[in-house]
Amino acid sequence: MKALKMLICLGLALIAMPLQSALAAGGKTIDHYIPMDIDEDHWAWEEINDFVNADIIEGYMDEDMNMYVKPGDNVTRAQFTKILVKALSLETSGTPKSFKDVKPSAWYYDYVNTASSLGIINGKQNGTFAPDAYITRDQMTKMIVLAFEKTVKFPSMTTQKFPDVNKDYWAYDYINKAAAKEIVQGYGTSFKPLNLATRAQAIVMVRRGLAQEQSNLPDAEGVKSFLKGHILQENSLVEANAYDKLMALYEENGTGYYLTEAREFGGIYFPAEDGYTVEIDDTNLSLNVLSISDRFLTIEATGMIGRFIYKSDDFNMDFTSKMDGVYNLKLDSESGKWKIYNYLPYFDEEAFEE
Repeated sequence: MKALKMLICLGLALIAMPLQSALAAGGKTIDHYIPMDIDEDHWAWEEINDFVNADIIEGYMDEDMNMYVKPGDNVTRAQFTKILVKALSLETSGTPKSFKDVKPSAWYYDYVNTASSLGIINGKQNGTFAPDAYITRDQMTKMIVLAFEKTVKFPSMTTQKFPDVNKDYWAYDYINKAAAKEIVQGYGTSFKPLNLATRAQAIVMVRRGLAQEQSNLPDAEGVKSFLKGHILQENSLVEANAYDKLMALYEENGTGYYLTEAREFGGIYFPAEDGYTVEIDDTNLSLNVLSISDRFLTIEATGMIGRFIYKSDDFNMDFTSKMDGVYNLKLDSESGKWKIYNYLPYFDEEAFEE
């Protein structure tokens, strides 16, 4: 989707062609997925961008529709609970604990109930959860290990990884189990368990945990077959100028950023003027799995060539470009189906041929 959109946009920009547009649905627009306070140079960019695109986390929108992730801000206990529950698609099982300071009207009520019912959180000795208190690195690590203990094979015996986490420390096993799976890392040789965790650290640790889920891997060939079918159908509908059917395809197979982008910019495939055509050669389409875990796959698509043509009395344009790129997919907890949540094209700056 994004590769086609970028190429067609470039072509249409050259001739100032009027476009149809599709409004985003579901209350989110492209602006909700473009953080203004973080870029590719940030150490946690890959993980944060991935979670934003997958609708696992949301940023803070200002009055001008600018989105901010605030990666350096400390994260509260309630906020981290939400991240864990959403990332792992956790559901309530058994009876949740009742905390004096967690009211049914609170935005985090359901997340806390789910986590407590699964034994991920226990609260304070005084019967509170302290949802607005900032979470420390040791508390966060314990929650991560408890949340992933059924899907990640942590070592039964642990060795001391950090000199500032002694064997008699209450979180010793949790920290060293997580370190053994490279879910948590320290500051040099120290872990600093009492440091307040930042939003970036929380996201990165949970994303590492998801990557370590290897106990129930999907059928990679089956997912590749699904994605290939989607791509071929997408190409066919674009060439046939079948806008409604194309949008239905995105609604069925897309989610997160991928779907929002399609809703908002889908009409860019179909210019209001005649004379513009798209031809896609996908006979050499090849798919390669780059990474796989229980809930997430990254698949590279190569071998496709797009040709973009515009002819008029005043201006003619004809250029071709490779359409290689990477798809991110996740297992949808509600439908049990794989959904595409992002596509990153390998943009070729020397692709244009007049």
